[in-house]
Amino acid sequence: MAQLADLDYILADCFLAVGQAVGPDKTVDFDTITWWHQRYRHAFGEAIITRGTSWTTDRRRVTAVGRYLGHRVVRHAGRGTRIDRAVAARASAEVEQGCQMNATREAFLPADCTNSAMPAFSS
Repeated sequence: MAQLADLDYILADCFLAVGQAVGPDKTVDFDTITWWHQRYRHAFGEAIITRGTSWTTDRRRVTAVGRYLGHRVVRHAGRGTRIDRAVAARASAEVEQGCQMNATREAFLPADCTNSAMPAFSS
């Protein structure tokens, strides 16, 4: 359980990155934030339990993915000013698919990468 101590910090950094990318012109519905929080708390928690925490080395990459999620959700929202759960789900699915492709690619790198390259999001 000590490994999960970083989970709140990881989620806070990720959601800060999402918010920075979304910017002031769109409003994220509260239930969307709750949905994202539950979804990624579970996914990141599973990743930490199965592979250990690598937050200090992966922070830049993970927050970059958070910013990318923010950009994608803005794109999916189009001209609308609200980001609801349906828009967030489409953006999340798109970003998670990219993360899975990257993890699969990394799994084929030399042996030192294989243990940390398991996809965090299963279909």
